[in-house]
Amino acid sequence: MTHKDLYIVDNDSPERSVKKYLNEWCVISRQMDIATGYFEIGGLLELDGNWQNLEKIRIILGSEVTKRTKEVIEETKNYFLKGLDKSIEDEKDKNEFLLGLPAVLMALKSRKIECRVFDKNKFHAKAFITYFREDYHKQFPPSMNVPAGYALVGSSNFTGAGLTRNIELDVQVASGVEILQE
Repeated sequence: MTHKDLYIVDNDSPERSVKKYLNEWCVISRQMDIATGYFEIGGLLELDGNWQNLEKIRIILGSEVTKRTKEVIEETKNYFLKGLDKSIEDEKDKNEFLLGLPAVLMALKSRKIECRVFDKNKFHAKAFITYFREDYHKQFPPSMNVPAGYALVGSSNFTGAGLTRNIELDVQVASGVEILQE
């Protein structure tokens, strides 16, 4: 991972995908905050195996979610697994054993992943904000002035397609991350 002022992520290739970028962040970060106009559980499934390294994921999303995601959120609120019907069947088409979905449900129930819905107006924001682990900073000399974290801001929603297939335009922000957090 380079520490440049400007880094463009656009899903043009797997090497420049939002998925690759966020997976790298998950390894070196303690927390990720996500603002997304459109949320789909597939976004978490794309990061499976790496998002679990984070201590906390906070997601603020617009009120528009897919049927599958809405059902997962409802199931979590009720603390039991049932009735994922069509959303589960859709996921089975791509992932026969539903790898990752039980982990997502458990993280939602334990509040490792927190979701809030912004429903006062249409919420169309897209940002991924991370805060590096302390041990990550220790590997760099103080003169290098490594930021506390990065933000990725642009057009990518937190969906499977937004992280992998859609042509997007996102830029890395290294300074002013605290302002974005507010």
